Amino acid sequence: MTISVNSKKKQVKKTFEELINDLQTSNSEKVRYNAARILGEMGDSKAVEPLIDVLKNDKNGSVRLYAARALGELGDSKATVHLIESLREDRNVDVRVRAARALGRLGGEIVVEPLVEALNDENPQVCITVTDALIEIGDVATDALIKSLDHEKVNVRCDATRALGEIGNKKAVDKVINMLHDEWVNVRIYAVTSLGKLNDTKAVPALIEVMKDHNENELVRAGAAAALGVLRDQRSLLPLRELIMEADELGELEDTALKSFKKIMAANWQQIPGATPQKKPVATTF
Repeated sequence: MTISVNSKKKQVKKTFEELINDLQTSNSEKVRYNAARILGEMGDSKAVEPLIDVLKNDKNGSVRLYAARALGELGDSKATVHLIESLREDRNVDVRVRAARALGRLGGEIVVEPLVEALNDENPQVCITVTDALIEIGDVATDALIKSLDHEKVNVRCDATRALGEIGNKKAVDKVINMLHDEWVNVRIYAVTSLGKLNDTKAVPALIEVMKDHNENELVRAGAAAALGVLRDQRSLLPLRELIMEADELGELEDTALKSFKKIMAANWQQIPGATPQKKPVATTF
């Protein structure tokens, strides 16, 4: 198999064997990382072992980065342990980011614990990528993420709360409800949003309480009002109406509450005494 390698001067076609040779022997870091990139795109599993060797031993961070990316694209589980090692130990931030992304693509229970540990990484971009990887893995990451909600670092609690909402496993609902009492406002913002995404009406009383709390941050209260609109539970109608009616003018909180009120009315009008469906305008022809 051959593949074209673009150059400003000409287009060079290289075989799989030539690319492996470039990866392993070239003195040019650019040649090596381009070889790693192309090998990932080619999809030949015979490249896995050479790429693992480069990931572990090449001195150049860009080459290791592209090796990690290629291993994720190739999707061979033989690379999993080595990508975990890079995530934990590589000093280059970009390599750790790529390793996390690759592990998300590979998936499986073996990658969950290392990824959850990496939520504690000193670099925010690594933490964001790790969170997205855990979301991609899905349900199998739920239990470990629930445990992370007790972590001492606020960014870990934030990322775990966000991930649980995106994964959507209702096993997390009770614990995420508890996060409404976290001392950090960012955690509480993620908690109200995630409770809407988890789509369990068990959260309705707690969200109503947060929305009505005048001592709570307004973004958290507005997030709670929005989540109530997502859950569409009739119990929210009166508290939402009261909040709207109390206001002299509609700010962001009241506007969000009004939108949620309308969503809930539209979803439940058949169960509400005296409510009638909104009639569609009749088209008139002339």
